[in-house]
Amino acid sequence: QVGEGVHLSAAVQVGGVLEPAGAHPVIVEDGAFVGGGAGLYEGVTVSCGAVIGAGTIITGPSRLLDLVNERELRGTPEAPLVVPPDAVVVPGTRPASSGWAQAQGVAVTVPVIVKYRDAGTDARVALEDALR
Repeated sequence: QVGEGVHLSAAVQVGGVLEPAGAHPVIVEDGAFVGGGAGLYEGVTVSCGAVIGAGTIITGPSRLLDLVNERELRGTPEAPLVVPPDAVVVPGTRPASSGWAQAQGVAVTVPVIVKYRDAGTDARVALEDALR
C-alpha cells in the first residue's frame, strides 16, 4: 500500500502479502521518500514524510535505532515496526551479540534514524524530484 506523493527510487523493493492469510501489508504513507535499492518487507509501515536512505533494508520484525531520541524501536510479527513520521533512516550496524562474534568484530546491519526531516532534507528531496 503506497500513499500519495511517495517517491520510490530505482530498484526499491516493497514486499507484498500473498500468504499467510492475516499477514500485514507493507505500508508507505503519504509524502515518504524511499532511496534506491531500499527494501521494505514483512509488514513494516513507513510513516508520512519519512525518508528511507538508499540501500536501507527494513522488515516488520526489525530493530530501528533512533539516535536522535536515544531509543530502540522494535517490531514483531504481530505488531510490525512503524518508522516514525519525518524520520530520516539510513543503513547502520550494531555489534553481534555472542561473545565469539564480538571477539571476531562481527557486526549486523540495523536501520538507524540519524535525524528528523528539516529544511535541508526537504531541499534535497525537492532536488531529486526536480531532476526527474
